[in-house]
Order: sequence, then structure tokens, then C-alpha cells
Amino acid sequence: MKGLSGLPGYYNRYWEGVAADAPPHHRAWTEQRIARLRAALAHLPGGARILDVGCGRGAFSAVLADLGFRVTGVDLSPLALAQAKARNAGRARGLVAASLERALPFAPGAFAAIWCTEVLEHLFDVHGALSALNRVCAPGGLLALTVPHHGAVKNALIALAGFEKHYDPYASHIRFYTRRSLGLCLQNAGFAPISWHGVGRFWPLWMSDFVVARKAGPPGPARVSV
Repeated sequence: MKGLSGLPGYYNRYWEGVAADAPPHHRAWTEQRIARLRAALAHLPGGARILDVGCGRGAFSAVLADLGFRVTGVDLSPLALAQAKARNAGRARGLVAASLERALPFAPGAFAAIWCTEVLEHLFDVHGALSALNRVCAPGGLLALTVPHHGAVKNALIALAGFEKHYDPYASHIRFYTRRSLGLCLQNAGFAPISWHGVGRFWPLWMSDFVVARKAGPPGPARVSV
């Protein structure tokens, strides 16, 4: 079984398979995330430090930089980071190769807010990753994130008509969150959810949940079950 050392290569191959000039995936979904993110960060002053976790090619890093924030992007894939560097042309404050499931190379409380879109579903150590984000988030700072939506109606339709495709064993998604399970994960890691919206498509078939949480304290112990 491959360990974490094999993951950068895995995601390099992923980014190699996506054309560098490909149009935005599900444009409306992306635009809705941008609008929600802009609203969530509207109270922050210009120049506030923002961490874009799992930044990929830097599409959202560019958006955050254009909003006037000092952006640091983190990704596991060196190839994605090289493409992000070319895309951002110096607008991102730094692009760092690091794993969210290992210690992030930043000082405690370094960031006023953290953006983490479509990342948590790829991780083995969810509590460790959220605890790492807690450490680098400023007291009272924000964590804005998205994960694929798994509400009761959508789950039933997937089970009836799309199970094999949705749970493809060769796909990179290994975690599937309900509102309750993700809420508990956030609370266990010291974050208090303050808003929850669906983005992409329409209820009850949203593509993703868009969650904004505030750092409420240090992480607690992980809970084995919900």
C-alpha cells in the first residue's frame, strides 16, 4: 500500500490529465462559490492574509488576490503549483508544496481566513487536517469550505440510479459528508459553523455544501462515530 509519499505523484497525474486551457468546470457552480466566498470575507480589511488550501492551479487564489488579500496557496501537487505560479504571475504571496495531513509550515494564527474548496473529501485524516487548519487560523478567524453535497434525497437517488459511478473505486473521493457528520468534524476540531448553503444545480441535488465556520477554540479529541 502506498503511503502519503505516493500522493503527490497521484495528483500530478490528475493535473496532467486536465488540459491547462480547459474551461471552468461547471461554470455556474464556480461562480456561486466565488460569490459566497466574497460575501463571507467582505468584513476583512484589504491586505488580510488568506490561506487557499488545495489551491490546485490557483483559480481561487487569483480571485482572492483580486479582492485585495495577501494569498498563500498550498497544494500537494508540484505540477499544479507550477501552473498556479504561471497563472497568478506574482499575485499569490506564496505557493507552498505541503500536505494538509502533515504539519503545515506556517506560524500559529497566521491567517485571518482559510479557503478550502473540494478538498476534505480526498483526505484520510480528517480530524488531523482540520486541526492543522485550526492551528494556523487566527483566533476568531474564518474557515470557508465546500464539500460535495450528500443530503437524504440526493443519497437515495445515487443509491437507486448512480451508485457505481458516484462511488467509483478509482476516483479520488474517499469521504462523503452529510451536514451532521461534517458539522461534528468541524466542532471536534474547534470550529463553530455559522452558515450553510447549497451551491451548484438546485435543491435537493446541489453539487456542494458551502460552509462558513469560525474558530471557536482549540481542537478537541476526534470522535470515532457520529
